Amino acid sequence: MAINKKGIFFTYAAIALSAVIILSVNVYKTYEMREDIEVIGVRINTMNNFIKDVEQDLEKGLYISSFRAFASMNQYIASNGTFITNLEESFNELILEGTLDGEELSLMKYSTFTDWANKIKIQADKIDILVNFTITDISINHTDAWSVLTVAGIDIIVKDKKNTSSWKRNKIITTKVSIENFEDPLYVVNSRGRATNAIVKSTIIDFVDEGDISNLLMHLNNSYYIESNTSPNFLMRLQGDLSNSPTGIESLVNLGEFQTQGLAIKDRSAVDYIYFGTQSTV
Repeated sequence: MAINKKGIFFTYAAIALSAVIILSVNVYKTYEMREDIEVIGVRINTMNNFIKDVEQDLEKGLYISSFRAFASMNQYIASNGTFITNLEESFNELILEGTLDGEELSLMKYSTFTDWANKIKIQADKIDILVNFTITDISINHTDAWSVLTVAGIDIIVKDKKNTSSWKRNKIITTKVSIENFEDPLYVVNSRGRATNAIVKSTIIDFVDEGDISNLLMHLNNSYYIESNTSPNFLMRLQGDLSNSPTGIESLVNLGEFQTQGLAIKDRSAVDYIYFGTQSTV
């Protein structure tokens, strides 16, 4: 009978010990799981913050590379005396490769959109994040007379090196570049580089006030620009296209300046797209 009591005691003791061991393992696993969840949560939060920064950085990079691409086109036009023949292709080449017709342009050095994306990759690597960008499309167009809209479609893949999380999406990045203060390609090419004209938006509303033409003379002497739907816009001017656009701009050619530079004067309207064109003004 005593032996049976001892057996029962050891049996209960074994069960109790087993229960303690099982409970301890479960508690440990629960703690370990909670710790893993916290670590994953921290990484996911880091990823989310990084992704927000990436989108802002991409927009900033798109603006810088777009601005420099337009400045580089003007540089190319001034150096070669010719207009841009394929605007979309040339813009894409500049913004991605930093070249135009295979020629490296100094303004694009370390400033392409590709350079910007690579800088982001380097920063991501420092916090154990892998980033991959694929640019699917880039386009430019005028949404108004005084700025050019650049739109870039980008496939973005962001992955944690520890495989705790990953993120993939197609992002549309947009930025606007003001055309003000860029040189007008029509002046550069048609004056053979002797008389250039920066695009400055006119603040004059009334050109003639009760017979006073001083505002008109100021507008003419400085070749300021106004909006006009009978004139070409900035992107068209880069191509030497003199047709009309709803986002067009125009200036009056300062013929006195042209004479000073030894350029022959044409007997036609001083409105730039007419003066530089061949259309009949009769």
